[in-house]
Amino acid sequence: MDTPNTQNNTSRMRESRKLEQKRKRQQQVRRQKIFLACSCLILTAGIGLFVTLYHNHQRAAAQEAELRKQIKQKQIAELQKQQKLENNTIHFVAVGDNLIHQGIYESADTTQTVWNYDHLYEHIRDDISAADLAAVNEESIFVSDHANISSYPAFGSPVEIGDALVTAGFDIVEQANNHVFDKGITGITDTIRYWETSHPEVALLGIHDSAESAGEITTISCKDVTFSLLNYTTTVNNEPYDELPDYAVDLLRTDQVISDVKKAKEISDMTIAFLHTGAEYSTEPDTEEKTFLQLLLHQGVDIAICAHSHTLQNFETLTDDSGHQMLVYYSLGNFISTQKEPICLLGGMADITIVRDPVSDALSIRNADLVPLVTHYNHDQNIYTVYKLSDYTEELAASHGVHAESTEPFTLETLQEQYKKVLTQDYHTLG
Repeated sequence: MDTPNTQNNTSRMRESRKLEQKRKRQQQVRRQKIFLACSCLILTAGIGLFVTLYHNHQRAAAQEAELRKQIKQKQIAELQKQQKLENNTIHFVAVGDNLIHQGIYESADTTQTVWNYDHLYEHIRDDISAADLAAVNEESIFVSDHANISSYPAFGSPVEIGDALVTAGFDIVEQANNHVFDKGITGITDTIRYWETSHPEVALLGIHDSAESAGEITTISCKDVTFSLLNYTTTVNNEPYDELPDYAVDLLRTDQVISDVKKAKEISDMTIAFLHTGAEYSTEPDTEEKTFLQLLLHQGVDIAICAHSHTLQNFETLTDDSGHQMLVYYSLGNFISTQKEPICLLGGMADITIVRDPVSDALSIRNADLVPLVTHYNHDQNIYTVYKLSDYTEELAASHGVHAESTEPFTLETLQEQYKKVLTQDYHTLG
């Protein structure tokens, strides 16, 4: 039997165990509460971090989207600006005398029914076709029958030359020159018929088949800008002119020019005049040419381009007392020929940029340049073509057929020096 002391000890031990168990339970509860609190804190922090990251991501995505939108809007604005600039910019080029000598027209495969002359302009085609408008002085008249083809002194060229000009990209053909009557009135008629039937889109200048046609001003439109085109020659070969009607060729006469320019300005935004005038083989304009240019200037012509000398001359802008300005190219020389003088083998391409102010609609010439060209031929190799001077080489110059015709030096260097000399010529000092 347990004694009272033993019972007391047992009771105390039970009480102590209970207290210990209670203490442990309390500690466990505290640990659970702490764990739960920490878990809640971590979860809350995690949720907060997630929300923050989510919002940051959303904000970054929105900022990126806005940036992309701004970049796209800027690109669209730049594209629209570029398109507007292109729509208000007209690139116009013009070249000199397309003088078809015998070697040139025989360079085609003449065994075929239709002859091809694309090779004449293959090295300049990209520059011509890239322009909005391109003009050429067709120095020889066309004949429809190959049997009537001829060279200097009375030219008659195959109509396929015209096909090659169109393939190269020319839109404007000047025909008023001293060789226009080389085949009589038949040559003029053949030429008009060819252009009207084969290439009606080309603006043919300087010759007519009726008085009614001669009284009309030829125009051409580009990018909503209308240009009046005039073409005159001071002389015509093959006298007497008994068979030449008054209306057939546009001759450079003061009264006629004044009348034509007045009509031209009434129906167009800009007037361009092509003159066949000056002294042959001269490196400078003569008094007659400068007199006619002053006439055009005071009548309000905007651009004047001259031919006839077969040599390259400088260009400049003339200004009259009223402030009107006219861009003048005194001579573009030969475009293609087989002339024997080295000075006649360097020609030029007028390169003009015309801009329209998008607000006022006013037209102006933003840039004008003179791109040097070289007529290249080699009779032995049946090569006849045109190069830009920048594409010409010393090897090509050494193989040129002119060396068999002339003792004068003809090298890449002499061509470059000749071009530099042209650009430094001041014609105001001339008498």
